[in-house]
Amino acid sequence: MQAINNPQSLLPASLRFLAKELKSIRNPYPDELPCLVERANVKPEDLEPWADRNHPPAHSYGRKLVMHGGHFEIMVMTWLPGDYSAIHDHGEAQWGAVQCFGVAAHQKFSLNRQHLSLSADAPYRPRQINWVDHNLIHQMGNTGSQTFLSLHIYGAGRTCANLTSCSRLFDLDEGCIQITDGGLFFALPEAQIIRRHYGLSGDQHLVKQQRLLKKARQLRALELTR
Repeated sequence: MQAINNPQSLLPASLRFLAKELKSIRNPYPDELPCLVERANVKPEDLEPWADRNHPPAHSYGRKLVMHGGHFEIMVMTWLPGDYSAIHDHGEAQWGAVQCFGVAAHQKFSLNRQHLSLSADAPYRPRQINWVDHNLIHQMGNTGSQTFLSLHIYGAGRTCANLTSCSRLFDLDEGCIQITDGGLFFALPEAQIIRRHYGLSGDQHLVKQQRLLKKARQLRALELTR
């Protein structure tokens, strides 16, 4: 992960406010964190120092660390047109929030006995803030023509070196769950996969969709590296 881990004093006022308040939050209620983010009044320009519009083509989106606060992390993601995360959860993170500064595709999924199904189609509106709990399995993407950024907060009730370590990436093309400490990208290189759990299945239309998204990312990476 490309990271800029800044001292709190160097952050924009909105992010300084968030960092200060997050230091005393260990087990927030589902509405507590979104309300805090709303109070912070973060603007897209506040996130610009961590924008990654030139992220490697093999990366499904830009991903930069703003601050690690022991039991919480603040991150910024960059979504170019066509960028799409793989289906994933958030590993060690027990809670979090996402504020999106564009119109983003967003789907939630349920896992039942190793079978993955779409549970909700819940696209983001600009500036919308969503709660993230430990059980969330989801996918985000940019199907539009404009690049946008999103703010991500992940936390736990204890200190953790990497709040999103041991995240699960659901690869329906391979039929497995990949465990990774890094970005939740399609077609992860072997060095970034800690282990695999085979036996994953999904609804037929979902398997087809994910194969198309994965293939599109692989073709884009190939074209941009020629």
